[in-house]
Amino acid sequence: MSNLTIGDLVAMRQLACSVVAGAAGAGRTVVWAHVCELPDPWNWLSADDLLLTTGMSLPAAADGQTQFIRRLSEAGLAGIAIGDDLQAPPLTPDMLSEADDLSFPVLSVGHATPFAAIGRTVAIAAQSVQVSRIARLSRLYDATQAAPEDETSLLDRLSAELGHQLHVVDVELGSEVLRDAHPLDEELIGQLRSRVGGRLDRLPPRMAIETGAGTTATAFPLATHRKCMLVAAGTTDLEVDAFVLLHAQSLVGVEVERVTRERERTDTVRAELLEHMITGSISADAATPRLGQLGLADTDWCVIGFDAPHLQTARTLIGDRGFPYLSCSAGAEGYLMVPSADADLAADLLDHHIDSMGMSARNATTQRVPDSVRQARWALQAARAAGGGLAEYSTAAPLFLPRTLTEAHFATRAVLGKVIDYDAANHSDLIETLDVFLSMDRNWSATAEKLVIHRQTLGYRLRKIEGLTGRSMKSSADIADFWMALITRRISTGQN
Repeated sequence: MSNLTIGDLVAMRQLACSVVAGAAGAGRTVVWAHVCELPDPWNWLSADDLLLTTGMSLPAAADGQTQFIRRLSEAGLAGIAIGDDLQAPPLTPDMLSEADDLSFPVLSVGHATPFAAIGRTVAIAAQSVQVSRIARLSRLYDATQAAPEDETSLLDRLSAELGHQLHVVDVELGSEVLRDAHPLDEELIGQLRSRVGGRLDRLPPRMAIETGAGTTATAFPLATHRKCMLVAAGTTDLEVDAFVLLHAQSLVGVEVERVTRERERTDTVRAELLEHMITGSISADAATPRLGQLGLADTDWCVIGFDAPHLQTARTLIGDRGFPYLSCSAGAEGYLMVPSADADLAADLLDHHIDSMGMSARNATTQRVPDSVRQARWALQAARAAGGGLAEYSTAAPLFLPRTLTEAHFATRAVLGKVIDYDAANHSDLIETLDVFLSMDRNWSATAEKLVIHRQTLGYRLRKIEGLTGRSMKSSADIADFWMALITRRISTGQN
């Protein structure tokens, strides 16, 4: 922060500045001087800036001038310097009295003094301090890049430099991107998201938030692909030099992008590993060392299943929280493998963003990855049938889901065995016809259209299925048997 004050500028006789009103504020610090002739300069200047004006923006009326001075003071400006070149309207006694009451300096600048001279004087005074701080901020980032300790290393050092604890919040997902041991209060994050609302494409330039517990924070947007804001927590509204703050925002934005790209590369490697484990193309012995590098070896873990479009959201939320995980998509579903100890917290995180989830048993081993994925898929079907939420494989028995491949094959054969054999022997499509018919809620026209067949052909196929199975398309109980057998077959064979 510059040590230059209003009194110092007045003392420099070569600048020909004199105090007209607000002399009690001569000790106010000046960090920058800026020319502005707009009628609302308080919206364009920052705290401790000196407004330079010919007076063209000053209202002529006494009440307008009084309000003008009051708004400048409320914005925290250092003062106003008005050129003595007869452009300004006469300064009213009411305005000068208001300036005295507020200790807000009003200066008169001699007509022979260019505003540039005042601006350069302020800049030179602030330069050594400003450049030094910016250099320190840059060195912090360079040092962190050269030897990154963890994702929060830069943020911790910037927090120490600025004197405020900094956080990065994804206001779309409500997640801390560079989470450390002292996370931001959840209530504050909720208020921040509420205040932002749907304005994700144009985040507000500055936002102060206060919770019922008295926690205060100031948030600033970051230029990142994720919808993030830099949040400085403290007991009062943050006051940081605008130039320093802009530099800090830029550094943190670069770090968020770096971390995001690194996670994406890691996710690609993890997805390949999990896919190989699911298909059995990598042995348990070969997978174990790689799992150890990810913190997933020598521990119980489980698999969470959900609709595939939610996979990136799941990766982002779990990655922000710092849980070890593997993830991939398989057809219409996405799968997340996490340690059993983190399963409940992971499910809670995802619950706010994903409608239906299925969770496998929690004592899985490396050799049983395909079974765990199958269990998660079965539980997901149960969650969908229940209208959403989380269904756990260990408690899904009331929803008639088979627990093993043997049970699944038996259940499928008991209901659809003869139909499956008929299709195999005659190259027909009775199973597909039944699946589409029930998926279309037994709508004849929609089923015939999707299968590209005539309604009479559809009728023939359905009668054939009834004859082979001894079940009726008019019986609710038989329809339930058909549907569960189809789901079981679909899951057990890895279809979607």
